[in-house]
Amino acid sequence: MTPVSDKVLVIDGTGRGHAICELFTRTNPDVTVYYGPGCDVIDHPRIVPAGSVSLADPATAVDFLATHPVEFVFVSHIDALSQGYVEALRAAGHRVVGPTAAAAALESSKTRGKEFCRDHGIPVPEFEVFTDVAKAKEFLGSVPYRCVVKTDGLTPDGDGSVVCDTAAEAIAAVDRFAAEAAEAAAGGSSDGLRLVVEERLTGREISVFALLDGDSALLFPTAMDYKRTLEGDAGKNCDGMGSVAPHPDDSPGLREELRAALVDPLLRGLRADGLDFTGFVYIGAMLTPRGPVVIEINARFGDSEAQVVLPGVRSDFLDLCRAVLARDLGGRRLDTDGLARCSVALVQGCLDPADPDALIGWPFGPFAAGQPVRGMAPAGPAGPAGPAGPAETQGPDGADDTLVFCANIRRDAAGTPRTSGGRVLHVVGAGHTLDRARRLAYDRIEHVGFPGMRYRTDIGAGLAPAPAAGPAPRARTRK
Repeated sequence: MTPVSDKVLVIDGTGRGHAICELFTRTNPDVTVYYGPGCDVIDHPRIVPAGSVSLADPATAVDFLATHPVEFVFVSHIDALSQGYVEALRAAGHRVVGPTAAAAALESSKTRGKEFCRDHGIPVPEFEVFTDVAKAKEFLGSVPYRCVVKTDGLTPDGDGSVVCDTAAEAIAAVDRFAAEAAEAAAGGSSDGLRLVVEERLTGREISVFALLDGDSALLFPTAMDYKRTLEGDAGKNCDGMGSVAPHPDDSPGLREELRAALVDPLLRGLRADGLDFTGFVYIGAMLTPRGPVVIEINARFGDSEAQVVLPGVRSDFLDLCRAVLARDLGGRRLDTDGLARCSVALVQGCLDPADPDALIGWPFGPFAAGQPVRGMAPAGPAGPAGPAGPAETQGPDGADDTLVFCANIRRDAAGTPRTSGGRVLHVVGAGHTLDRARRLAYDRIEHVGFPGMRYRTDIGAGLAPAPAAGPAPRARTRK
C-alpha cells in the first residue's frame, strides 16, 4: 500500500518504547504512532497499540502494515533487531529506521562488540573469549586484576554480566553460566558456552547516545543508569532500576571527548565493516583515569535512560527520522529543554517477604504477575495521578514535573491495569536541578502502587561531579 505521511510504526513494548512514542507525538502535533506490540494501558489519542505485532516474528508487522500503511517503521527492541526485523520489513517494501541483524550483533554478541572496538581503535578493557570452562578458570587465576564475567549473548533480565571482587566470585560466575548454557543446549536453544572475561574498570559509568544515519551522528544528552538491583549499588545486575540525566559529569568538554574517542571511531568502524546501522546507538562507557573506555555497545536506546533523556528533546523527531532515511542528518542540531530528570523503576517484587513460600520477585526469581495497579486514572493538573499516556503533572515553574512510562503492564478483561512482567512502570521527575527532579519522582511514587511493588530509594542521591579523568582537567559547567 502507499505509505501514509505522518504515520509511523514503533516496534517495542518497554518503557523505552513508550518514551519513543511520546517523543514522536509531543514534538509533532500531526503524527500518529502505531505501537507494536505496545501497551494497551497507554491513554493517548495518537499512540495506538498494535497488539498483533510480535517482537519475535516480523511477518506479524508485515501483516499489520498491509492494512495500516505508514511512512516508516522505527525498530527499537534488541530482540526484534537481532532476529532480522529490519531486513524482513525492507524486503516487504517498507522504509525502516534501525540496524540490521549484522549491525545489531554489536549488542547481541558481546564477543562481536568487543572485537569490533578492538579492531577500530575504540578503547575497551583487556578481555579474553572462552568456550572452555577449564581455560576460563585458569585465566582467572593468572590475571593480576579483578574481572567481569559475561555470557556472550542476550539475557532476558539483563543479568548476563557479573562484576566480581575476587577470583572465587569470577569462577562461580563461570560455573553458573556454564550450567545455564548446558541446560539451554539440552533444550535445543543454545549452541553452547561462550564467555567474555574482561578487566574490571574503576570510575563512573556514563551512557552515551547518538542517532545515526549511516554517515553522521547526532549526539543526544548523556545519562547515568543504575543497573544494580539494591540500594547502594548492591545486588545483581539487571535491566536497570532507574536513571538520571544529564550525567553528573556532563560538560561541553566531556561531550567532545566522547565524540572523538568513541562515537567518531564507531562511525568509521561501521563503514569499514559494511554494517548498515541507522537509528539509535547506545555506548555504555566508564570514565576512567585513562579516559573513557567502552563497556558495551547497544543497538538501541537505553531503558531506563530513554525515559530521562527523550522527554527533554524539543526537536521534531519525525523530521529527524526523515533526515536519517535521507542520510541528511549531518549538520542538524538537537534542541533540548535543559532540565534535569530522575527516573525510578517500579518492579514486581515479593508479595509477602514474611512468607517463606511466596515467590521471591523480580529480578531474583519467579514473581506473581497480574497484580492490580492503582494511580493510573486521569486527574487534573494539581492531582497526584495523571493519565497514562504518559501521566503528567505540572509544577509551579511551568516545567513538566512528573511522567509515568508504561512497561510490563496490561489491562484485564474488565479494563483494570495489571502487572505483566518484572519492570512495570517508570516514574520520572523533572526540574531545574537534579534534587528537585528526584524529589518529584519519589513524591509521585507515593500515589502509584501495586501489591509487591519494589523500587530503589537512592536513584540520583548524593551525586556530584567526579574528579577529572584523563591527563588534563575538564570544565564541569552544567547546562
